[in-house]
Amino acid sequence: MSSGDTDVTTERLEQVRVEMRVPVTFCGTYHHHIDEKGRVAIPAQLRRFLPEGSVVAPGPENRLMIWPPEEWAVKRDLFLRTAETPAQERRFMRLLIGNSSLFEVDAQGRLLLSAQQRTFAQIVDQVVFVGLGTGVEIVADELWQSDQAELSPAEFTQVWDLVHQRGTSASPSPA
Repeated sequence: MSSGDTDVTTERLEQVRVEMRVPVTFCGTYHHHIDEKGRVAIPAQLRRFLPEGSVVAPGPENRLMIWPPEEWAVKRDLFLRTAETPAQERRFMRLLIGNSSLFEVDAQGRLLLSAQQRTFAQIVDQVVFVGLGTGVEIVADELWQSDQAELSPAEFTQVWDLVHQRGTSASPSPA
């Protein structure tokens, strides 16, 4: 085998490494200030895993969601599949897609949230980015603090036990 063959093999291995995609799990919470224009810095720990084509969409419970393209397609298709009539499909699309925007970050790594998005999510001056596995939630700090005040170690233990009793694919209990 000549050294030229080794270079070709190495190059092909490098191409394979680049093309392999490891599933990203968004996790953690990040608190950020939103400026008077509605711009907020996206945490670098999350931003690096949000590719071009990601979407900022309304979410449940007065929250916004950032979905990578693959997850956005799943959510959009779910809305399409659950519509029972063409009129309902149009309404679902207006609610979801009509109130969504492309995830665009400026040179300083900030996302502009429209006045409509800020009103929907009750965002005033502080936001919390919450990694939810396949997407990122944007929630008003006041709402997040209220949710967290309700969470106690006993409540978390109850949820943990319930999940494991129902036999989900969650990890086995360490106990």
